[in-house]
Amino acid sequence: MARMPARSELIWRRLQEGAREVGILLITFAPLDVAFTDTSNHYATGALFLFLGLLLFGISLFAEVRSEPHA
Repeated sequence: MARMPARSELIWRRLQEGAREVGILLITFAPLDVAFTDTSNHYATGALFLFLGLLLFGISLFAEVRSEPHA
């Protein structure tokens, strides 16, 4: 794979870090949302938050592994 220019590589890394951080926050706070919400569909909302967090975290890790040069 061809190397990206320095500026686009920096932007790509920032996007990966941002997706990972948002994913971690969603994974962490999804159970709290379920515990403190009084609506009838709070389990569905919590599951959605948890799923989105896992998805963002997984995508960011996959992109990070894929962008590292092979030794």
